[in-house]
Amino acid sequence: MAIDKVEAARLADLVQFAYNMYKVGGSMPAPDPGIDKAGYKLTFWLTAQDLNETAFYGFIAQSKTDPGVHVLSIRGTQNAAEWLLDFSALPVFFHADASVGSVALGFQSIQQSFNFLDGTGVQSSFADVIGRIVFAAPVKSFTILGHSLGSALAALAAAELAVRNPLGIKSAIRVLTFASPRVGLLDFADWYKNHVPNSMRIWNVLDTVPQTPTFPFIHVEPSFAIVQTHEQLAALSKTP
Repeated sequence: MAIDKVEAARLADLVQFAYNMYKVGGSMPAPDPGIDKAGYKLTFWLTAQDLNETAFYGFIAQSKTDPGVHVLSIRGTQNAAEWLLDFSALPVFFHADASVGSVALGFQSIQQSFNFLDGTGVQSSFADVIGRIVFAAPVKSFTILGHSLGSALAALAAAELAVRNPLGIKSAIRVLTFASPRVGLLDFADWYKNHVPNSMRIWNVLDTVPQTPTFPFIHVEPSFAIVQTHEQLAALSKTP
C-alpha cells in the first residue's frame, strides 16, 4: 500500500502530535486529542535515551476503523543533548546487522535505545512490541513517520524491522519522512532501497537539515521536494 501525497499530508499531523506530547513532559504524556480526531488510538509510548536521560520520542497508534493499520510517529530534535547527537556523524556499522552498512553514530545511539510502554507502563523492545501488535490482529500496514531527527530514527527503525522481520512484518513496512537528514553511507543506502522500498522523503529545498551530515553520508529514500520561494522563507520565524 503505497503512500500518495494526500495521505502524506494527512499523516504529517501525527508527527505534530508527538511534538505536542513531548511538550507536556514525562515518559507517558496524555495522548494528544488530535490522535483520536485523526481516527487513531494510542497503543504504545516510545522513549529513548538522550545521552544519559530518558525522553519521550513518539508513539504507536492503531486505526480505530481498521485494526490492521498502525503508525509509529517520531518527533524531531528538541533539546541540547539531541543536537549534540545529531552532529555525531561518525560512521558505524548498523547495530542490527553489520552487513547492512554504515550509519551515523548519533542517530543509531538513539534508535538502538528505543523502548515502548503500553498503557499500564509495561516495557517492550521493538521486536516484542511488534509481536504484541501482530498477535492481536494481522497487520496490513505499519507506517513509520518522522520529522528531522525523527526521520533518521524512522529510517533506522524500518531497517531494523526489515533485518529482524519479527512475525513477517517486513512486507507491511511503509516509511514517510519530513526534512530528513542523511542517515548512512552508500552501502546502507543501497541496502535500504532494496529492502524498504515503500518509502517517501519530503523535504524543503531551502532547509539546511536535509543537507547534513555532509558527504559521504547520503539519503536513503526516494524524495518529493517542496520548492519554497525566498519570499516565503523571509516571512517565517527562524529557529535552529
